[in-house]
Order: sequence, then structure tokens, then C-alpha cells
Amino acid sequence: MANKNNWRSATLAILVLALVLGTLFITPAQADGGTTGWGNFFDTDGNLLPGVIQAGEVTQPASWMPSFPDWTGLSFDATYHQFVAPSGETILVPSTTTLFFMAMNPHESGLVDASGQLASNFGVGVEIAGQLASGNGLNFLSALFQAVSGMSQVQADQVADAAINGQNAWSLFEPGTDLATLLNLFYRLSQNDGNIYLLALLYESCASSPAGCPAELCAINPVACGLPPTPEPDIEPTPTAPPTCPSPSVAQANPSLTISPSAPPYPVVGGQDPDKRGADISGSVSIPPVIFTWYEPIYEVTESCSAAGANATTNCTRPNGQPGVLRSGVELKECKVHRESLPERINTVNTRAELSAASRDWILNDLGSKWYGAYVHRGSFNLAQFGTLTNGCSGDGTCTASLQAMQVPFADPGLFNLSIQVGTNGTYWNGQQITPPRILTGRGEIKVYVILPTLIDASTHP
Repeated sequence: MANKNNWRSATLAILVLALVLGTLFITPAQADGGTTGWGNFFDTDGNLLPGVIQAGEVTQPASWMPSFPDWTGLSFDATYHQFVAPSGETILVPSTTTLFFMAMNPHESGLVDASGQLASNFGVGVEIAGQLASGNGLNFLSALFQAVSGMSQVQADQVADAAINGQNAWSLFEPGTDLATLLNLFYRLSQNDGNIYLLALLYESCASSPAGCPAELCAINPVACGLPPTPEPDIEPTPTAPPTCPSPSVAQANPSLTISPSAPPYPVVGGQDPDKRGADISGSVSIPPVIFTWYEPIYEVTESCSAAGANATTNCTRPNGQPGVLRSGVELKECKVHRESLPERINTVNTRAELSAASRDWILNDLGSKWYGAYVHRGSFNLAQFGTLTNGCSGDGTCTASLQAMQVPFADPGLFNLSIQVGTNGTYWNGQQITPPRILTGRGEIKVYVILPTLIDASTHP
């Protein structure tokens, strides 16, 4: 345990040295109005704005990260800390390892899609190292030197203002300034996630960032996630004479969303599974149809003899025996009931497995104290890559989706939280929206076991 703590302390010490002695470079892309997207995240003092969604650490497989044979038990996932503005703009803070391989593969990793950077000089150094390792270092260095030569130095307490105003600038560290606030953010994220963060990337949309869009954003701003907008509810017109039928009504049973392991009863981590059996995960979604009830008014034409005005020509006799005028009208005779069964179609299905925070802590601290070097191999991943997803609607209007993920290789022991999330189109009838789109989530869990050897003193047993 002491060696583990010493390693973490040394890592944080290196990070503090990098940030305190570092220079911060700002390379934002100019936007309309002379400002950049940084202004959607930070105020002029470098503090995070209220309303910014902190999605936290995001880990996902990436084809451009190094891979090893399964028997090695080694895997590298792309790791970022993600911030998302309500408008959908995204800041990704890649770990140092992820940044290195992004620089080696700038197009595949989405590095070149970023519209701006906030980088310490150590972060720029990692980019240079990645480019040199890829064999494209000279081109990158040339572009970097051109960018730096066009930068202007600003005071450390004007760094946030320069970023927001779209200025290419650099500044030296000075305590108690904008620069110190921004570098302290790198430090706090590194301390909380156990990674080293030296550079932040700005993306104009979460959809164009390597990490994608978090569910929290899609719930409040579906357009930013590429989903249909939530429309304003229709206002029923005020009924007018003659009397008409009741207003339409909508009813729907609750949806069912489940996800759970199906076999084996006690799955073990892949490194201790000689048959590489893994675990089978099943997920299902069932959304009952929306029952839309509307009423068709049936009118009957009626005639009555009413009082005649002055100079009117009479043509009938009123019930009181006086002459009158025959007038036609309509009378509501009945309301014919119609019930429509409307399918709420599914347009997206996402399934994930996330190692719980308590299990992460147990691996890094409890298990790590007994087995030096224990770490989280793959704490978050998409289950669909190990199986098939299907969805559709039946003739009665019920819409379903299912996941069958077979032999999923779990690389870490502990409790994994499972989730299946779907987005719907809402429902329509005769071109009119009846219910709006929505996002539904079902949750489950799976326990993954590890076999730990125990030494027994056989001399005490006959």
C-alpha cells in the first residue's frame, strides 16, 4: 500500500511541477461576434460557469489506441474528463497517455476536429512527442512554430479574457490569477480521476467529439444530441356552439426496461477464465402503444318555427298559434368514439456497463495493497459490441428492443452497473403529434468475481 501511495504522490508531484512551472498556450478558433466557445464554460476569471454539465471521467475503447492479445490481460482505452455546455459544445481533457496516441493519430482520434486548445507547455510537449513517434513530427512542429510566432503574451490575470475573446496568446504562471485558476482545474481533475491532465480540447458539438453526448444533455437539449426537438404542447381550441364532443384523451401503460446477466451464475474476470466464457447479458425494452381516444360529432339538421321580425314573410305556425318563420339549425345527436393504437417507435438504443465507484476504490486500494500494481482495466464500455441489438413494433402497436450480448469479457472484478437507454420518436396521428419524443432508461447490475489464493499452514492439520 505504501508503494502505491508513493507512486500516486510522485505522480501528483510531477503534475504540480508541470503546472506551476508551465506556460499556458491558448489556440482558440475565431467564432462569430469575436468570441469563442470557451465563453460558454468559463467566466473572465477562469471559473466554471453554472449550468456546465460535468460528465466526469469517460473511458471507451478506441481503434487508434494500442492493443494487445487477449492472453496478456492488457488493454488501453481512451480516457477523458468531459464538460458539456447546455448548447452542446464540449471540452475534453484527455489523459496524458490518450493525448500521446491522439497526437500519433490526429485524424482517427478526432484531435484535428477540435476548434481550440488550452495547453500547458508540458501538454504541447506530449503532442510533439506523439507526432514525432508517428513520423509526422516535422509537419507538426512547423505548424506549431507558426502558431506560436503569431501569439501575443498576456498577463496571467487576463488569460480567461483572451480565451473568451478568441485571442491566440500565451502567459507565464503567476499565483492568484486566471492562469492559476485554470491550471488548478487540471490539478483537481488529475487528483480526482487518478490521471495526469495537461491539455483541454474544445469541440463545437458533443456529436463531433470523440466522447459523444452524455444522456444528461440529451434530456435537456435533444437537438444538440441529434434528436428531434421536444415540441410545445398543442392548445386545444375553445369549443363553440353548437355543443360538441369531449376533447381527445391520451393513455399509455408504463414501459418496461430490464437488463441483467443470464449466465453463468458466478462469472470471473477474463484473466482467470481459462475457457474465456465471460458473461451473457440480456436486455429488453417494451413500450406499450399510446391509446388516443377522439370523438366524432354526429349532427342532425332540424327545423323550427320562430317569431318573425318586422317585414318578414311568415311561412309557418308557431306552437302558440301565431305566424312565424321557418328556420333551419343543427343539433348534436351523438359522439362516435374512436380509439387509435399508436406505436411509440424507438430510434436509438444504447447499452453500457459501468464499474461502480465502490468497486473502483476496492481495486485501487484494498486489492492494490495486497497485489501491487492492481488497477482498473476497463471500467466502462458499450455492451452492444459483444452482441446484437434489435428493435421494432408489433401489429398491436407495442414497440420493443432487445440486447443479447454473449460471452462479454469483464476485465475487472466487482459490481458493474448495467444500463439500457432508448430514445423514441413520440407518436403521431394524421400528421399531428400526440406525444413528444422521450428518453427512457432501465438499469441492472452484475457481480464479477476474482479468485484470490490463500496460504494455509498445513503443519497444524493432521
